[in-house]
Amino acid sequence: MAAALTAALALAGCAASGAPEPERAAAAERASAAEPTAGQSRVLARAEQILISRCMSARGFAYAVTEPVREEGAARSFPYGVDDVDWARAHGYGGRAERAAAEARAADPNQLYFHRLPARERAAARTALMGASPTGLSATAPTGMTLTASTDGCIARAQRTLYGDLAAWFRVKVVTMNLRPAREERVRHDVRYAEAVGRWAACMKEAGRPYASPADSRQAAAALADGLPPDRADAAETALAVTEATCATSTPLGRVSQALDRAYGEEVRSRHQDDITLGHRLQNAALPTAERVVSQFDRATSSGGSRG
Repeated sequence: MAAALTAALALAGCAASGAPEPERAAAAERASAAEPTAGQSRVLARAEQILISRCMSARGFAYAVTEPVREEGAARSFPYGVDDVDWARAHGYGGRAERAAAEARAADPNQLYFHRLPARERAAARTALMGASPTGLSATAPTGMTLTASTDGCIARAQRTLYGDLAAWFRVKVVTMNLRPAREERVRHDVRYAEAVGRWAACMKEAGRPYASPADSRQAAAALADGLPPDRADAAETALAVTEATCATSTPLGRVSQALDRAYGEEVRSRHQDDITLGHRLQNAALPTAERVVSQFDRATSSGGSRG
């Protein structure tokens, strides 16, 4: 334990490792503005997990380096109503995939570890991970909501190690993670979408499914499935999803919602392009550090060393 703790302190360095912040800022300015590939994004996420694990170990807590839950093909998003009949026949509303993801989250070793700790230790572990209070960082999302976070804790220290300018990284992360909700909110408030939903609702009523909106239809599917065995719940969900998708494709809803989604998506991205570009630059500048952290970790674990 003492050796592992010493290694964690030496290797994590959290804020102490890497180039000084002014140099990191200059590196970000020179970095490519190209969007990182999926593989590069995985390296960055894995490096952050490793740095968090080292930092938590240095504070006396366990933190497992885990892989993200992999979503199967059923994990598609239909924010304006299911509009793919073949997909609906195969997956309903995606209930099976949602259950599998929920089971994977419940089995996450970090969640299990935190839940098993006594209340006082659990509070201390969460403070070590996230800081004592969500203060020090603040950013406004494209939806207008203001989000805050701590500048302390192992998450903040890991992100500072990777990205240098923690405040800038927090801001661009808040912005980019909320581009989609902002886009979807605009679509739902567009009169053309409302008119298309009205046509869809009339189709649903004729089919014996009198729901005023796709949101109502989805809620009804959950209610129908409540208390049923999984196979019967899936069958009930699928039948309703197929009707929803059939009405979405036989009325203007599918076409209108997709067109509005593209238009508002371009508008929202254009409005926040500076932060999107900065986010890409920060990620690309962080890649050498992330690759080094991951490489060291993988070498240590392959030779039987500590995973923390």
